[in-house]
Amino acid sequence: MSPNAQKILQEGRQLTPEEREWVAHGLLIEEGEELDADWVTEIERRVADEPGATNACSWEDLEKRLRARLTQ
Repeated sequence: MSPNAQKILQEGRQLTPEEREWVAHGLLIEEGEELDADWVTEIERRVADEPGATNACSWEDLEKRLRARLTQ
């Protein structure tokens, strides 16, 4: 693993479950593409399995919130 990838992984582990889900989504698709339902379900399942993920929300809700923040 490259030092850059290791650094990204270490920093990613410090993100909230919602932020991790957003990053995972961004890494899995190209700009403008959509994930199929199976991937969305899998990402949501993995985020829910993370310690402290009791406040996790759906990708759709998270994406709306993050897009709103970026356009402010």
